[in-house]
Amino acid sequence: MEKRCLRFADISVSEKMLYSLFLMTIGIGYLFALTHMYYTHQMRDGQAGMSIQDVMIAYYGSQDQTRLGAAINGGPMEPNLKSADDKEKILAWLSSDKSEARFTQSVAPILNSSCVGCHNPEVNPSLPNLTSYEGVMEVASSKGASLTGLVKISHIHLFGIAFILLLVGRIFIFSDMSVALKRIIVVIPFLSMLIDTLSWFITRNNPSFAYVVVASGALMGVSMGAQIVISLYQMWLGEFLLSDAQQARVKKIAVGVQAWALPILSASKFYVLKTAPIVWNNTIVIMRKITLSAYNAARYQLETPLVLSAEEQLNATQCKQQLQSKGYGVWFAGKGWLVKESLLSWLFFGSVEELESYVTNHK
Repeated sequence: MEKRCLRFADISVSEKMLYSLFLMTIGIGYLFALTHMYYTHQMRDGQAGMSIQDVMIAYYGSQDQTRLGAAINGGPMEPNLKSADDKEKILAWLSSDKSEARFTQSVAPILNSSCVGCHNPEVNPSLPNLTSYEGVMEVASSKGASLTGLVKISHIHLFGIAFILLLVGRIFIFSDMSVALKRIIVVIPFLSMLIDTLSWFITRNNPSFAYVVVASGALMGVSMGAQIVISLYQMWLGEFLLSDAQQARVKKIAVGVQAWALPILSASKFYVLKTAPIVWNNTIVIMRKITLSAYNAARYQLETPLVLSAEEQLNATQCKQQLQSKGYGVWFAGKGWLVKESLLSWLFFGSVEELESYVTNHK
Protein backbone atom coordinates (compact mmCIF):
# COMPACT_ATOMS: atom_id res chain seq x y z
CA MET A 1 0.00 0.00 0.00
CA GLU A 2 1.40 3.38 -1.00
CA LYS A 3 2.17 5.67 1.92
CA ARG A 4 0.64 9.15 1.70
CA CYS A 5 2.64 11.95 3.30
CA LEU A 6 0.95 14.69 5.29
CA ARG A 7 0.29 18.04 3.64
CA PHE A 8 -0.84 21.40 5.03
CA ALA A 9 -4.43 20.48 4.16
CA ASP A 10 -4.20 17.57 6.61
CA ILE A 11 -3.08 19.47 9.71
CA SER A 12 -5.29 21.33 12.19
CA VAL A 13 -5.79 25.07 12.39
CA SER A 14 -3.95 25.09 15.73
CA GLU A 15 -0.89 23.55 14.10
CA LYS A 16 -1.08 26.04 11.25
CA MET A 17 -1.21 28.90 13.74
CA LEU A 18 1.80 27.52 15.63
CA TYR A 19 3.84 26.96 12.47
CA SER A 20 2.89 30.36 11.04
CA LEU A 21 3.91 32.26 14.16
CA PHE A 22 7.21 30.39 14.26
CA LEU A 23 7.96 31.08 10.58
CA MET A 24 7.05 34.76 10.86
CA THR A 25 9.22 35.12 13.98
CA ILE A 26 12.17 33.50 12.19
CA GLY A 27 11.63 35.73 9.16
CA ILE A 28 11.55 38.90 11.25
CA GLY A 29 14.55 37.73 13.27
CA TYR A 30 16.50 37.16 10.05
CA LEU A 31 15.71 40.71 8.89
CA PHE A 32 17.02 42.06 12.19
CA ALA A 33 20.14 39.88 11.76
CA LEU A 34 20.74 41.44 8.33
CA THR A 35 20.29 44.91 9.84
CA HIS A 36 22.76 44.08 12.60
CA MET A 37 25.27 42.80 10.04
CA TYR A 38 24.85 46.00 8.01
CA TYR A 39 25.56 48.30 10.94
CA THR A 40 28.42 46.08 12.16
CA HIS A 41 30.37 45.99 8.89
CA GLN A 42 29.41 49.16 7.02
CA MET A 43 31.97 51.98 7.09
CA ARG A 44 34.90 49.58 7.51
CA ASP A 45 36.21 50.98 4.23
CA GLY A 46 35.50 54.54 5.38
CA GLN A 47 32.51 54.95 3.06
CA ALA A 48 28.82 54.87 3.93
CA GLY A 49 26.88 51.75 2.98
CA MET A 50 27.73 48.07 2.79
CA SER A 51 30.17 46.95 0.10
CA ILE A 52 32.29 43.93 -0.77
CA GLN A 53 35.28 45.90 0.48
CA ASP A 54 33.74 45.98 3.96
CA VAL A 55 33.53 42.19 3.95
CA MET A 56 37.15 41.88 2.79
CA ILE A 57 38.34 44.15 5.59
CA ALA A 58 36.27 42.26 8.18
CA TYR A 59 37.99 38.93 7.42
CA TYR A 60 41.25 39.78 5.63
CA GLY A 61 42.10 43.10 7.23
CA SER A 62 43.11 46.48 5.88
CA GLN A 63 46.44 48.13 5.22
CA ASP A 64 44.89 51.56 5.85
CA GLN A 65 43.50 51.22 9.36
CA THR A 66 43.19 48.80 12.25
CA ARG A 67 40.05 46.85 13.12
CA LEU A 68 39.56 48.92 16.26
CA GLY A 69 40.14 52.17 14.35
CA ALA A 70 37.60 51.18 11.70
CA ALA A 71 35.06 50.29 14.39
CA ILE A 72 35.23 53.64 16.21
CA ASN A 73 35.91 55.94 13.25
CA GLY A 74 32.59 55.84 11.44
CA GLY A 75 32.01 52.19 12.34
CA PRO A 76 29.46 50.48 14.60
CA MET A 77 31.27 51.27 17.88
CA GLU A 78 31.53 55.04 17.42
CA PRO A 79 28.04 55.80 18.86
CA ASN A 80 28.99 53.93 22.06
CA LEU A 81 31.79 56.39 22.88
CA LYS A 82 30.92 59.18 25.28
CA SER A 83 32.52 61.97 23.24
CA ALA A 84 34.61 62.79 20.18
CA ASP A 85 37.55 63.36 22.50
CA ASP A 86 37.41 59.69 23.55
CA LYS A 87 37.61 58.65 19.90
CA GLU A 88 40.59 60.91 19.26
CA LYS A 89 42.45 59.49 22.29
CA ILE A 90 42.02 55.94 21.04
CA LEU A 91 43.00 56.87 17.46
CA ALA A 92 46.07 58.71 18.78
CA TRP A 93 47.13 55.60 20.71
CA LEU A 94 46.60 53.41 17.63
CA SER A 95 48.84 55.69 15.56
CA SER A 96 51.58 55.65 18.22
CA ASP A 97 53.74 52.78 19.49
CA LYS A 98 50.66 51.26 21.24
CA SER A 99 52.51 50.94 24.53
CA GLU A 100 50.82 49.18 27.44
CA ALA A 101 51.56 52.10 29.80
CA ARG A 102 49.77 54.62 27.57
CA PHE A 103 46.95 52.13 27.02
CA THR A 104 46.41 51.74 30.78
CA GLN A 105 46.50 55.48 31.31
CA SER A 106 44.32 56.85 28.50
CA VAL A 107 42.59 54.06 26.55
CA ALA A 108 41.55 51.44 29.12
CA PRO A 109 39.28 53.84 31.09
CA ILE A 110 37.39 54.73 27.89
CA LEU A 111 36.90 51.10 26.88
CA ASN A 112 35.86 50.13 30.42
CA SER A 113 33.13 52.77 30.49
CA SER A 114 31.90 52.44 26.90
CA CYS A 115 32.72 49.01 25.49
CA VAL A 116 33.42 46.18 27.93
CA GLY A 117 29.76 45.81 28.81
CA CYS A 118 29.46 43.82 25.56
CA HIS A 119 33.11 43.12 24.63
CA ASN A 120 33.66 40.81 27.58
CA PRO A 121 34.39 37.08 27.11
CA GLU A 122 32.17 36.24 30.09
CA VAL A 123 29.22 38.11 28.58
CA ASN A 124 29.69 37.61 24.84
CA PRO A 125 32.51 35.23 23.83
CA SER A 126 31.88 35.84 20.12
CA LEU A 127 33.02 39.50 20.33
CA PRO A 128 36.63 40.72 20.62
CA ASN A 129 37.87 40.90 24.20
CA LEU A 130 38.47 44.55 25.18
CA THR A 131 38.99 43.93 28.90
CA SER A 132 42.77 43.56 28.70
CA TYR A 133 45.75 44.97 26.82
CA GLU A 134 46.40 41.62 25.12
CA GLY A 135 42.80 41.37 23.95
CA VAL A 136 42.77 44.92 22.57
CA MET A 137 46.03 44.30 20.69
CA GLU A 138 44.23 41.59 18.72
CA VAL A 139 42.10 44.31 17.09
CA ALA A 140 44.72 47.08 17.24
CA SER A 141 46.42 45.85 14.08
CA SER A 142 45.57 45.87 10.40
CA LYS A 143 44.97 42.11 10.50
CA GLY A 144 41.51 40.73 9.78
CA ALA A 145 39.52 38.39 11.96
CA SER A 146 41.62 36.13 14.20
CA LEU A 147 41.56 32.36 13.70
CA THR A 148 40.42 31.74 17.27
CA GLY A 149 37.67 34.32 16.87
CA LEU A 150 36.40 32.71 13.66
CA VAL A 151 36.42 29.25 15.23
CA LYS A 152 34.46 30.62 18.19
CA ILE A 153 31.87 32.33 15.98
CA SER A 154 31.59 29.53 13.42
CA HIS A 155 30.62 26.79 15.87
CA ILE A 156 27.93 29.03 17.40
CA HIS A 157 26.78 30.00 13.90
CA LEU A 158 26.56 26.41 12.66
CA PHE A 159 24.84 25.01 15.75
CA GLY A 160 22.27 27.81 15.94
CA ILE A 161 21.34 28.15 12.27
CA ALA A 162 21.29 24.38 11.70
CA PHE A 163 18.43 24.05 14.20
CA ILE A 164 16.55 26.94 12.57
CA LEU A 165 16.94 25.41 9.10
CA LEU A 166 15.86 22.01 10.45
CA LEU A 167 12.61 23.38 11.89
CA VAL A 168 11.84 25.62 8.90
CA GLY A 169 12.58 22.75 6.51
CA ARG A 170 10.47 20.33 8.54
CA ILE A 171 7.46 22.64 8.18
CA PHE A 172 8.20 23.25 4.50
CA ILE A 173 8.06 19.49 3.83
CA PHE A 174 4.27 19.71 4.35
CA SER A 175 4.02 21.79 1.15
CA ASP A 176 2.51 20.30 -1.98
CA MET A 177 4.97 20.46 -4.89
CA SER A 178 7.38 18.38 -6.94
CA VAL A 179 9.36 16.11 -4.64
CA ALA A 180 12.62 16.72 -6.51
CA LEU A 181 12.18 20.51 -6.35
CA LYS A 182 11.30 20.32 -2.67
CA ARG A 183 14.46 18.34 -1.91
CA ILE A 184 16.58 20.90 -3.74
CA ILE A 185 15.04 23.79 -1.80
CA VAL A 186 15.56 21.98 1.52
CA VAL A 187 19.22 21.14 0.84
CA ILE A 188 20.35 24.51 -0.58
CA PRO A 189 20.39 26.52 2.71
CA PHE A 190 22.45 23.88 4.52
CA LEU A 191 25.04 23.73 1.73
CA SER A 192 25.10 27.53 1.52
CA MET A 193 25.64 27.85 5.27
CA LEU A 194 28.58 25.41 5.19
CA ILE A 195 30.18 27.13 2.18
CA ASP A 196 29.64 30.53 3.82
CA THR A 197 31.31 29.48 7.07
CA LEU A 198 34.27 27.78 5.38
CA SER A 199 34.75 30.84 3.19
CA TRP A 200 35.37 32.98 6.29
CA PHE A 201 38.58 31.09 6.95
CA ILE A 202 39.70 31.19 3.32
CA THR A 203 39.01 34.93 3.11
CA ARG A 204 41.51 35.49 5.97
CA ASN A 205 44.24 34.59 3.47
CA ASN A 206 42.56 35.34 0.14
CA PRO A 207 40.35 38.47 0.16
CA SER A 208 38.77 37.54 -3.18
CA PHE A 209 36.78 34.85 -1.38
CA ALA A 210 34.69 37.65 0.14
CA TYR A 211 32.54 37.31 -2.99
CA VAL A 212 31.86 33.68 -2.05
CA VAL A 213 30.95 34.76 1.49
CA VAL A 214 28.40 37.25 0.15
CA ALA A 215 26.99 34.92 -2.53
CA SER A 216 26.59 31.91 -0.23
CA GLY A 217 25.08 34.00 2.55
CA ALA A 218 22.60 35.54 0.11
CA LEU A 219 21.71 32.13 -1.31
CA MET A 220 21.02 30.77 2.17
CA GLY A 221 18.76 33.72 2.98
CA VAL A 222 16.84 33.51 -0.30
CA SER A 223 16.29 29.74 -0.04
CA MET A 224 15.17 29.95 3.61
CA GLY A 225 12.91 32.88 2.72
CA ALA A 226 11.41 30.85 -0.11
CA GLN A 227 10.58 28.03 2.31
CA ILE A 228 8.90 30.49 4.70
CA VAL A 229 6.84 32.25 1.99
CA ILE A 230 5.76 29.02 0.27
CA SER A 231 4.80 27.42 3.59
CA LEU A 232 2.74 30.40 4.74
CA TYR A 233 1.07 30.71 1.35
CA GLN A 234 0.06 27.06 1.13
CA MET A 235 -1.08 26.97 4.75
CA TRP A 236 -3.57 29.81 4.48
CA LEU A 237 -4.06 30.89 0.86
CA GLY A 238 -3.16 28.13 -1.57
CA GLU A 239 -6.15 25.88 -1.12
CA PHE A 240 -8.63 28.81 -1.18
CA LEU A 241 -7.27 31.09 -3.89
CA LEU A 242 -6.10 28.62 -6.52
CA SER A 243 -8.59 27.17 -8.95
CA ASP A 244 -8.07 23.75 -10.50
CA ALA A 245 -6.67 25.38 -13.62
CA GLN A 246 -4.28 27.50 -11.56
CA GLN A 247 -3.14 24.51 -9.51
CA ALA A 248 -2.48 22.65 -12.76
CA ARG A 249 -0.48 25.63 -14.00
CA VAL A 250 1.58 25.73 -10.78
CA LYS A 251 2.30 22.01 -11.08
CA LYS A 252 3.31 22.53 -14.72
CA ILE A 253 5.75 25.26 -13.64
CA ALA A 254 7.13 22.97 -10.93
CA VAL A 255 7.65 20.20 -13.48
CA GLY A 256 9.41 22.69 -15.76
CA VAL A 257 11.72 23.80 -12.96
CA GLN A 258 12.39 20.17 -12.18
CA ALA A 259 13.23 19.48 -15.82
CA TRP A 260 15.62 22.46 -15.74
CA ALA A 261 17.23 21.53 -12.41
CA LEU A 262 17.73 17.80 -12.88
CA PRO A 263 20.17 18.11 -15.85
CA ILE A 264 22.20 20.57 -13.79
CA LEU A 265 22.30 18.12 -10.88
CA SER A 266 23.24 15.32 -13.27
CA ALA A 267 26.04 17.40 -14.77
CA SER A 268 27.20 18.35 -11.28
CA LYS A 269 27.26 14.70 -10.31
CA PHE A 270 29.34 13.86 -13.40
CA TYR A 271 31.72 16.74 -12.64
CA VAL A 272 32.11 15.64 -9.01
CA LEU A 273 32.83 12.05 -10.02
CA LYS A 274 35.32 13.25 -12.63
CA THR A 275 37.17 15.64 -10.35
CA ALA A 276 36.97 13.59 -7.14
CA PRO A 277 40.25 11.70 -7.82
CA ILE A 278 42.03 14.99 -8.53
CA VAL A 279 40.63 16.57 -5.37
CA TRP A 280 41.54 13.46 -3.38
CA ASN A 281 45.11 13.45 -4.68
CA ASN A 282 45.51 17.15 -3.95
CA THR A 283 44.11 16.58 -0.47
CA ILE A 284 46.70 13.86 0.15
CA VAL A 285 49.48 16.19 -1.02
CA ILE A 286 48.22 18.96 1.27
CA MET A 287 47.96 16.60 4.24
CA ARG A 288 51.51 15.40 3.62
CA LYS A 289 52.71 19.00 3.59
CA ILE A 290 50.86 19.78 6.82
CA THR A 291 52.22 16.65 8.54
CA LEU A 292 55.79 17.35 7.42
CA SER A 293 55.47 21.01 8.43
CA ALA A 294 54.22 19.99 11.90
CA TYR A 295 57.14 17.59 12.23
CA ASN A 296 59.63 20.30 11.25
CA ALA A 297 58.04 22.77 13.68
CA ALA A 298 58.40 20.18 16.44
CA ARG A 299 62.07 19.68 15.55
CA TYR A 300 62.55 23.44 15.75
CA GLN A 301 61.38 23.29 19.36
CA LEU A 302 62.97 20.01 20.47
CA GLU A 303 66.40 19.83 18.79
CA THR A 304 69.50 20.37 20.93
CA PRO A 305 71.06 23.86 20.80
CA LEU A 306 73.75 24.50 18.19
CA VAL A 307 77.23 25.79 18.87
CA LEU A 308 78.19 28.06 15.96
CA SER A 309 81.49 29.63 15.14
CA ALA A 310 81.73 33.28 14.11
CA GLU A 311 82.08 32.25 10.45
CA GLU A 312 79.03 29.98 10.63
CA GLN A 313 76.98 32.73 12.27
CA LEU A 314 77.94 35.10 9.44
CA ASN A 315 77.05 32.54 6.76
CA ALA A 316 73.74 31.78 8.47
CA THR A 317 72.88 35.48 8.67
CA GLN A 318 73.62 35.95 4.96
CA CYS A 319 71.47 32.93 4.08
CA LYS A 320 68.64 34.25 6.23
CA GLN A 321 68.79 37.65 4.55
CA GLN A 322 68.74 36.07 1.07
CA LEU A 323 65.67 33.99 1.91
CA GLN A 324 63.84 36.91 3.51
CA SER A 325 64.51 39.07 0.47
CA LYS A 326 62.62 36.45 -1.59
CA GLY A 327 59.64 36.50 0.77
CA TYR A 328 60.49 33.45 2.86
CA GLY A 329 59.94 33.53 6.63
CA VAL A 330 63.04 32.47 8.59
CA TRP A 331 63.32 31.94 12.34
CA PHE A 332 66.30 30.87 14.46
CA ALA A 333 66.04 29.87 18.14
CA GLY A 334 69.50 28.41 18.78
CA LYS A 335 68.45 24.91 17.68
CA GLY A 336 68.22 25.39 13.94
CA TRP A 337 66.36 27.35 11.29
CA LEU A 338 62.65 27.13 10.56
CA VAL A 339 61.87 28.31 7.02
CA LYS A 340 58.37 29.10 5.81
CA GLU A 341 58.07 28.39 2.08
CA SER A 342 54.29 28.88 1.99
CA LEU A 343 51.30 28.75 4.29
CA LEU A 344 51.39 24.93 4.38
CA SER A 345 55.08 24.24 3.77
CA TRP A 346 57.60 24.69 6.63
CA LEU A 347 61.17 23.30 6.56
CA PHE A 348 63.73 22.78 9.31
CA PHE A 349 67.52 22.90 8.93
CA GLY A 350 69.65 21.68 11.82
CA SER A 351 73.00 22.86 10.46
CA VAL A 352 74.51 25.75 8.54
CA GLU A 353 75.48 23.37 5.73
CA GLU A 354 71.86 22.29 5.20
CA LEU A 355 70.74 25.91 5.19
CA GLU A 356 73.43 26.95 2.70
CA SER A 357 72.59 24.01 0.41
CA TYR A 358 68.92 25.00 0.42
CA VAL A 359 69.74 28.62 -0.40
CA THR A 360 72.09 27.56 -3.21
CA ASN A 361 69.41 25.34 -4.79
CA HIS A 362 66.80 28.12 -4.64
CA LYS A 363 68.76 30.98 -6.19
